[in-house]
Amino acid sequence: MAVVEKLEQVTPDDLVRRARAMAPMIRARAEEAERDRVVPAEIIDALTRGDLFRILKPRRYGGFELDTMTGIRCSLELAAADTSTSWVYGLGVIHNWMIGLFPLRCQDDVWGGGAEPFTAGSYAPSGVCERADGGYRITGAWHYASGCDHADWGLMGVFFPPEDDGAKPMPGFVLVPKSDFTIDDTWNTMGLAATGSRSFVCDDAFVPEHRRITFAELNSGNAPGYRVHGSALYRYPMLALVAYYISTPAIGALQGALDGFIADVRARTTRGAVVGGGVRMIDFQAVQMRIGAAGAALKAARSMLFEQLEDSHRTVIERGELLDVSARLDNRITQAYTIQLALKGLDALWGAAGGAGIQLSEPVQRAWRDGHAVAHHVSFNWDALSTMYGQHLLGLEPRGQY
Repeated sequence: MAVVEKLEQVTPDDLVRRARAMAPMIRARAEEAERDRVVPAEIIDALTRGDLFRILKPRRYGGFELDTMTGIRCSLELAAADTSTSWVYGLGVIHNWMIGLFPLRCQDDVWGGGAEPFTAGSYAPSGVCERADGGYRITGAWHYASGCDHADWGLMGVFFPPEDDGAKPMPGFVLVPKSDFTIDDTWNTMGLAATGSRSFVCDDAFVPEHRRITFAELNSGNAPGYRVHGSALYRYPMLALVAYYISTPAIGALQGALDGFIADVRARTTRGAVVGGGVRMIDFQAVQMRIGAAGAALKAARSMLFEQLEDSHRTVIERGELLDVSARLDNRITQAYTIQLALKGLDALWGAAGGAGIQLSEPVQRAWRDGHAVAHHVSFNWDALSTMYGQHLLGLEPRGQY
């Protein structure tokens, strides 16, 4: 086990500046990444060398154990350059937090050698998980494993066999090294293509007992890893934190699209087919209105995002309390509604993109497609999330994931 005694003095602002500095490189390779359906390895390496995956990693293993806002701020910077890169980055960050909740022996397996491995995940319980001497054996396919081409470890959702006769199987996760899985190329999509969210495949892979954790433990505020590290950071319930790292890229996508659209229309004049030639695009009221609408949506989404993150931070980190049902649902509706706001802004810009906007090289259309792909994730189904939140406000039992 490698215990880090002294960490480099890095501030949250330092890390955000590093993410911002990487944005031009990421933007320049966004079209290539989409075409290849994978974030370039050089970008993952740059993020690793910049220590950006260490934000929520335990100090015991060289992490920073910083506040939840830092990773989100970095994600926004990256998403303004490329939504897919931000999506894969955010999952790399939050998976380090999740591994920090596993038993210490599991964390030693992953980080004990002092390396900075990347972990991809597939959350929905899948495959077959059977009890074996000292652990479990798993077989099957685990889909939507974003960034799996770069993965040293796979975080896979399973149903653990019942502990007692008549009991129900327990949902949870296992951690599997890359030597025990292959990748099936099942990812051909209209958006988030560069996330490379292909499938893990395991064939009778053995998972030792210490590399498992249940969903109940991840939501308890008292997971095995918390009992070792003692930091309130590891007391957040899983869905109140994890889903931010895949909802935030939609907000960053709007930021990038708005910045790019403004720069483009400032330099454009009409060509005369309909309204006469030589008219500046910025002088059209319709263009002004759409930019204004997109800017307002962006401002609202960012405000809602950081207000809710700060509210949860005060509860969990400053007061040392657990998030109650109401607070968990406030986080879930924030994650979902900020995406809806981002889509409003992206739709406004897309409506004024014109014929040139449909070129695959144009960033506005890519951001529009990626933002809508984010909204299609099961965690953000607006009908389901708004219904669940409405049930809570009406005093009914909420039905859904929170």
